[in-house]
Amino acid sequence: MKILSFGYKYENGKPDTSLTFDLRNKLKNPVSHLPKGAIGLDKIVIDTVLGTQQNKKAFELIYTKVKKRMSEEGNSLSISFGCHSGIHRSVVFAEELAKRLKKSKVKVELEHVHLKL
Repeated sequence: MKILSFGYKYENGKPDTSLTFDLRNKLKNPVSHLPKGAIGLDKIVIDTVLGTQQNKKAFELIYTKVKKRMSEEGNSLSISFGCHSGIHRSVVFAEELAKRLKKSKVKVELEHVHLKL
């Protein structure tokens, strides 16, 4: 299973995956509440993105959809999460999905396309 995060603002934007989740309109951009330079791997970003009931519910709906597709297509499924810059919301959701699937013993390959470390 391959999971990617990316930013729509880039010319090479959206990767070609089985499922793509556009988080731009589903989740409020947390950038105004974050310290400069914070990214989706930082605890403060994770807590901010997953800290609301609305965002938790959005993630659970995505997780349910992914599990259903996995039962149909197996582990060859590829999933991408996109947000504006590809450094906050999409990274948090990709990381959370990877973590959940790994707990279920699914082999996961995770890539953050536009996150520059």
